[in-house]
Amino acid sequence: MKQLLLVVLASVSVARAAETVRSPDGKVVVAVELKEGRPVWSVGFGDNKIIRDGLLGVETGLENFCGTCTLAGTETAASDTTWKPVWGFLSEVRDHYNELTLKLQETAATKRLMNVVLRAYNEGVAVRYVFPQQPGIKEVIVKKLLTEFKFGADHVIYSARDYQYGNATIATLKKSEGAVTVAVGAGNFVSLTDADRADFSVVSWSGKKETPNTIVAGMHSAASGTLPFKTSWQAMVIGATAGKLVENRYLIENLNPPCATADTSWIKPGKAICQVYNCRMVTDEIKKLMDFASAHNFDYLEIDHSWSGAETKWTPEEIANFDKNKGPFWKDHPEWRDNVKGGLMKPAKGYVPFRPHSFQGGNFVDLDIPAITAYGKSLKRPIGLCLYVRGALLKEFGGEHAIDDVFACYEKWGLAGVKPGFVPPSSQQNERNIAYMVKKAAEHKLIAVIHDAFLPYGLCRTYPNLVNVEGVAGEEAEPSIAPEIKSLHDIMLPFTRGIMGSFDYTPQIYKNSKTHCHQVAMMGVFLGRASVRAGMKQWSPGGEGGAEIEFAEKMPGLTDEIKVTTDIGKYVTVARRRGVNWYIASMSGPRAAGYQYPLNFLAPGQTYRASIYSDTPGGRKAVHTQQSVTSKTIISIAMEPNGGHLMIIEAITP
Repeated sequence: MKQLLLVVLASVSVARAAETVRSPDGKVVVAVELKEGRPVWSVGFGDNKIIRDGLLGVETGLENFCGTCTLAGTETAASDTTWKPVWGFLSEVRDHYNELTLKLQETAATKRLMNVVLRAYNEGVAVRYVFPQQPGIKEVIVKKLLTEFKFGADHVIYSARDYQYGNATIATLKKSEGAVTVAVGAGNFVSLTDADRADFSVVSWSGKKETPNTIVAGMHSAASGTLPFKTSWQAMVIGATAGKLVENRYLIENLNPPCATADTSWIKPGKAICQVYNCRMVTDEIKKLMDFASAHNFDYLEIDHSWSGAETKWTPEEIANFDKNKGPFWKDHPEWRDNVKGGLMKPAKGYVPFRPHSFQGGNFVDLDIPAITAYGKSLKRPIGLCLYVRGALLKEFGGEHAIDDVFACYEKWGLAGVKPGFVPPSSQQNERNIAYMVKKAAEHKLIAVIHDAFLPYGLCRTYPNLVNVEGVAGEEAEPSIAPEIKSLHDIMLPFTRGIMGSFDYTPQIYKNSKTHCHQVAMMGVFLGRASVRAGMKQWSPGGEGGAEIEFAEKMPGLTDEIKVTTDIGKYVTVARRRGVNWYIASMSGPRAAGYQYPLNFLAPGQTYRASIYSDTPGGRKAVHTQQSVTSKTIISIAMEPNGGHLMIIEAITP
């Protein structure tokens, strides 16, 4: 590991020109100055002036810290380190930045202190506010972030919220949770999001009506803490192209604390298959699914909701209402009453109603969890078992079961991981609780996949057992999406929500609206532990799936390098290298896409064997071909509407 740390202090007592901090390569320049006692910043990327005189600061309570101030001093720092992720796009990440801290002091009689910390990376910039220890103040309450991302024009924006994919500008931007991407001219793109949020409120992005061409971050709710206290980072990832934007997204992890888990050897990168659409929650059927998963190089099997009973503890009123309105099916299954008590540390027995107002049937459960975990570990390629946990049942989120107790039980059972769902996010306390939950999972050697509304912010660097996060309506939500948006949504996610971090889209193999190559390609395009619903029936004899399962079998959970190619809104191609081999996945949007794809990133002079899966013209199934390729080869990629393309390129040993 290489490491450089430099800190320089400079006292300032008189007015001075703008302070600047540059990225290590000099291309990103941040300038900050006081205008009429208020700090403003500008950000340039080469010749592109991205941000111009945007306001910096916060509003606090009870007495507001948003008045005029003076510059009491500056501090600069530089760092150049590397760290090794356990899973994901890159096996080694360089964390290289220059930092500038402005020490501001109020001009009011209280003379309170606040620091503005700015970092410039080759991959973008970030700003946060720090309240140092000072006389007379013990706690600070941050009510509002004032940071303005003041662009030079009404640029086109891209946001997963309301599917604003190039059809909106800053002026028409709707409130966007998590991230918003902006085309800033000259082919450059930036994406705004937050990072290091373990003790802060989530932010949403919206246009500032009174200031044209300006995006601001709105807090979900106030955040407070004893001094010293710091806000989360407000980050802007920068890409010379849309593809480079995705390649540079690791900036978000770099803004988080280093790994806090001493031993990460038990965290296995890999792929998961879910019992949903594959089998019932019955021990023998789960074992057969494990056999399938092991034979096809999966690593985990998830059992979703209902395994321990209803997702929530039903109230007496809900029980009475269900008893009154239940369908005739339930008259022969009185065990439902025992299965709605909100348990987490014992499998349900018999039929489980889905929800209090679902009167016409449920899920059948007959599980021996310790036997299943032992069976999975005994297979030639071991399969780890992961169980769903409804957040509302955990004590830290208002339930009855303490996280530590639940996870201790799961560790004793031999589980590999947990899938917490419907975990309340967004407020400072909820974000603290989520970070605590991930920390406790690590202590009990459980990987975690958080579903529903929680949004990632780079916590996986600190706790790499957090291998995936939904934070976006998964593919199961597609019935509510207009047909022309479905595959457009797929190919835009890497450039919007995907900038924040991994996302568990849980594709259902196979859907009639998309080609087989398109759905398998999600496993290579999207960041995070790849997972699928369905698959066993489709890829078993007589199923509609074909040899394209080879891509799922061979794609590793950790790769060394990525290259992203796109015509944004039309197609995306992600090439991932592991050692000398490459795994290349492509998806098209609602229209067919065709383009020439040079393999000039391959090692010169080396011959490779390419196993290629492409769409059947006019159909959904995959066509398989093989050919020898070198760094001089150009592949013609042709995809159907809602289509895909897969390549496995393996070096040929002389």
